[in-house]
This record gives sequence, structure tokens and C-alpha cells, in this order.
Amino acid sequence: MSGTKATVNTTDIKPSGVPGVSDTAGITEDTLTPATHVAASGAFIEPEIVERIDVDHPAVDNNPRKGQPAIANQIDFNDPHLGNEDAVKKNLEAKS
Repeated sequence: MSGTKATVNTTDIKPSGVPGVSDTAGITEDTLTPATHVAASGAFIEPEIVERIDVDHPAVDNNPRKGQPAIANQIDFNDPHLGNEDAVKKNLEAKS
């Protein structure tokens, strides 16, 4: 791990008398720039949120395709109308 980022600032959050509810009085609203790109997952993520993610954390796999051959990364199984075998067949036929 190259460094640790503080991803959540809890300095101004105090315990509340009501379980599960925090006392957020005085905490200012986070200022986020509207998302302009879509992540591979399809999610819109604001640039500030991306900057706060600690990708060096041991619980985060920041290189999930490491060790895979290029051909494995080219096959698209994300067609909801095709079964696995049909998706493979379609992709292989497109290559020939």
C-alpha cells in the first residue's frame, strides 16, 4: 500500500441520542461537480468521488483482469438476450 487516504471525514459527526441517527448539525453540504463520464459498471461518478477512492487499499482489486489473455478481455457476455454458449459463438463468428 503506497499511502492511506482518508476517505471519510467524521470530525464533525457526533453520536446522537437516537440509535442509527447522527447529529449532522453544522456540517456543510459536499460540493461535487456533476459527473461527465460513465464508469465501466455504468455508474455516473462525480470526479471528486473518484479522487477520494483509495485504490491501493488491500481490499480493493485495482487490476481485476491481471493475468488474463487479451482474447478473454475481448469477449462480451453482457447481451441479456443471449445465453453463455450463444454469446461465445457470436463473438467467435465475429472474429472469423
